[in-house]
Amino acid sequence: MRIRRLTLDDVPACLELAMKRDWPAEELKWRMILELGTGFGVDSPEGGLAGTVLIAPYGREAAWIGMMVVSPSNGRQGLGRRLMEQALEHIGPIPTLLFATDQGRPLYEKLGFVQVGEVVKHLGRLTRQPQELAVPDTRVRAMTGEDLDAVATLDAGAFGAPRHPLLHALHREASRALVAERDGRVVGYGLAWPNLESTMVGPLIAQEEPIALSLAAGLLRGLEGVVRLDSPPRFTGLSEWAAGLGLERHVPAPMMMLHGTRAPGRREHLLAIAAQALG
Repeated sequence: MRIRRLTLDDVPACLELAMKRDWPAEELKWRMILELGTGFGVDSPEGGLAGTVLIAPYGREAAWIGMMVVSPSNGRQGLGRRLMEQALEHIGPIPTLLFATDQGRPLYEKLGFVQVGEVVKHLGRLTRQPQELAVPDTRVRAMTGEDLDAVATLDAGAFGAPRHPLLHALHREASRALVAERDGRVVGYGLAWPNLESTMVGPLIAQEEPIALSLAAGLLRGLEGVVRLDSPPRFTGLSEWAAGLGLERHVPAPMMMLHGTRAPGRREHLLAIAAQALG
């Protein structure tokens, strides 16, 4: 079965493949990654897709791999390894990161990936509304298009690679977008954006955890439906605060990396990721 480049026309087949693995049909996420990056897939002889892998490039400093899925009927045939090798050849020798499932981790380890972190999913409906959390000398306000350059600079420092196109795309889709200012400088930002019937909260980046909590409170206040926030477990204050609002903590997902042993950037400022498929 030949590996080929995916296009936006393949999104319906991608969603069908995802549902075969009991993944949610996250059309916005598939479209966003294919628009910003590159996807590879294999057509199944029975019709549809047998497997996919998507790449989100962040300049030449880093790349993120997501949506690596193989149809149950095509498992244990080496297809996942072939797709990953194609993706890694396309990316080249730069820091490459992903979040691993229990099923995928053995393959990633064989390819040379090592664990460099983890993230905890907080998911559920708000059972209590967050109170406003003021931080001295800091103002939280709505993010505008004019803020995106400053936000992208702050984000690149925390993430370790430029993500300007992703931030533009997320800001365009966001239901809420906030920045925190101090002395006229942007010192934090957060986005909340719709994904199926839930709201994703992230990225959430701030130079201090209290600023992140203030931003998160503004993003979450009044939200209805399911809310999801994925945060590294070292941010215990944010995790306990989210759990106190009714968001259930799940088992951590390992963050793995190739071409390096330490995640790039100032990760002490990255309190919530955009999504596990995006970083």
